[in-house]
Amino acid sequence: MITEWKRPAVIAAAFLAVAGAFCWLAGLSPALPVVVAGLAYLAVRPLPGLVYVLVVLVAPLGLWMLRVEWFLGWVFGGRDYALSLSAAAVACTLLVVTLIRRPPSRRQLLIAGAGLLVTGVGALVGIMHHGFGQTAVGGRLLMLPIVLAVVAAGLSERDLRRLVTVTAWLVVANAVATVAEVLIGPDQLVLWGFEVDRAIRIIGDTFRAPGLTEFNAELGMLAGAYLLGYVALWISRDLRPRAWSWHAGAASAALCLVLSTSRSGALLLVGGLVAAVVLNRAGGPAARRRARLLGAAVVACVVAGFAALGAVGSTSTFDRLDNWAALLRDAPLAYGWGLGGAGAATTSRVVGAGHQIFVDNYFLSIALQFGVPVLVVVLGLAGWGLLRLSRGSAAHPAHVVHLALLAGLLCGSLMIETWEYTGAMMVLAVFAAYAQRTAAAADPDVAPAPQRREPSAAVGSEP
Repeated sequence: MITEWKRPAVIAAAFLAVAGAFCWLAGLSPALPVVVAGLAYLAVRPLPGLVYVLVVLVAPLGLWMLRVEWFLGWVFGGRDYALSLSAAAVACTLLVVTLIRRPPSRRQLLIAGAGLLVTGVGALVGIMHHGFGQTAVGGRLLMLPIVLAVVAAGLSERDLRRLVTVTAWLVVANAVATVAEVLIGPDQLVLWGFEVDRAIRIIGDTFRAPGLTEFNAELGMLAGAYLLGYVALWISRDLRPRAWSWHAGAASAALCLVLSTSRSGALLLVGGLVAAVVLNRAGGPAARRRARLLGAAVVACVVAGFAALGAVGSTSTFDRLDNWAALLRDAPLAYGWGLGGAGAATTSRVVGAGHQIFVDNYFLSIALQFGVPVLVVVLGLAGWGLLRLSRGSAAHPAHVVHLALLAGLLCGSLMIETWEYTGAMMVLAVFAAYAQRTAAAADPDVAPAPQRREPSAAVGSEP
C-alpha cells in the first residue's frame, strides 16, 4: 500500500520514465527528463544550487575525469559546454528566486540600473565590433560573479557556514589532486589525456600543477581567495573560524598555492593581507600587532614556498608588460572595443581562430572593453570603498574582512583578469556574505530591528 508521502514520488518517477521513453523514441537522450528535473530542483533551492555551481567552477578537471562533463554533453545532444552552461543557468535562476524572496531597495535598484546601462552600451559596441557570440561570452564572464554574490548574500548564516565548509572540502580535494599530479608527473598525465599547455604547463623546469581546476592559474586564484578569506576572518575580532574542516582547507590552500606557482594568487593573498593589517582600525594596539604578525607570517610562508620550488626567478611576470603599450595604442580609449573585446572572451570556442587578446591586467581589460572613463569611475569607487571600510572597521570589526577581500581583488587585478576567474570570485563572495551575515546576527546595531505589531490588531488575534 502506497502511503501519502510516497505517492508524489511514485507519480514523479512514472512521469519521468514515460518522458524518458518519449525522448528515446524522438532520438534524444532518455536521461534528458531526469537531468532537467534535477537542474530545475537546483535552480529553486539556493544552497544545493550554489553547491552545484561551486563544484562546476572549482573542480572542472575532476568532473572531466569522472566523465560528468561527457555525460551532460551526451544528454544535451553532444554539446561539450553543457556542464558550464547548466551552472550559469542555475545561477541566473537562483538570482530571480533571491530577488523575489528579498526584493532590492530603491538605492540598490538605482545602482543596478546604472551598471546595466554601462554594460548595455558596452554590449552594443561589442556586437558592432566583434559580433554577438563573443559579446555574449563577455557578458557571462562579467555578470556571473555579480549574480553569485547576490545569491550568496541572500543565504542565511547557517547556509553560508555550510557553503564555506563545502568550499573547504573542495580545496582539500584540489590539494590531494595537486600532490598526486606532482608525484605522477606531467608525462604520464599527458598519456591519460591531460591537455598540454592548459592542464599541463611547464615553465622553465617547474611543473605547474592544475589540481582539479583547468589550469594552474585557476588553482592559484582559488587557493589565494580561500586563504585570504580564512586569514581575514582570523584578523577580525569576532569571526575567527573554529571548524576543523576550515583549518584543513586553509592548509590545503597554502599547499595548492605553492604547487600551482601562481604569483597572481599570491598577490591576491598578500595584497589583501597587507591592506587589512595596515588599514584596519579595529581593536587596540596589541590586537593590531598580532594581526601584523599573522600577516607577515603568511607572506613569509608563501615566499619561502615559492623559493623552494624555484618559482621566483621566472620572467613571465615581466613578459606581460611588453604587450600592454601596444594594446593601448590600438584601442579607442574613449569607448573601447566593447564587451568581450579583451580577456577570456577572445579565447572562447565561439571565436574560433579569431584574434585572441591576452591582457593579464583586469584594469587594462576594463579600459579596452569600456574605455578609460569607465576605468576611472571603477578606480574611484574602489578607492572610496577602501576608505569607507577602513573607517568603518573601528566600529564594526567585520569590515576588515571586506577590506581584505576588496584590496586583494584590486591587487590581483594588476597581474591577471581576476574577475574572469569565476570560482575564485565566488569564494570571495561567500566569505564576504558570511562575514556580513554573522556580524549582523551578533551586532544589535547591524541586525535589522524586529517588526512591531500594528496597534489596531485585535486582542488575542494571531500575530
